[in-house]
Amino acid sequence: MDVEGTEPEMAADVIDLVRTFQQILERARTRPMIQVDEETVTVGQMIDYLRRRLALEDRPLRLKQVLRNVNSRQALVCMFLALLEMVRLQAIQLRQDRLFGEILLRKHTGFAAIVEQAAVHDDWR
Repeated sequence: MDVEGTEPEMAADVIDLVRTFQQILERARTRPMIQVDEETVTVGQMIDYLRRRLALEDRPLRLKQVLRNVNSRQALVCMFLALLEMVRLQAIQLRQDRLFGEILLRKHTGFAAIVEQAAVHDDWR
């Protein structure tokens, strides 16, 4: 819904979301990486990371910026699933300000209560 004095925005289209994810995966595939045996990352850990990151931010985050800091392909997949789960829970919104525009990630109304309740159930592991 448009509020007077604000610019209209659109819900991020699933196609745009998948396209952005594919672009990030392609960049991850082409950059050199060193395989190090480390603890496997989970979707639950990525949800916790997003929860903590968003708790510190009052403004929307660029999706590409969030995904850029994720190093491995497995971690990218877990992050993508974490984003989808948080959208499903209605804890976050993925929005665009124009068609084919950059996808922005922001807290949904009631973010804190939703992620607190979800942390108790932790059914995505």
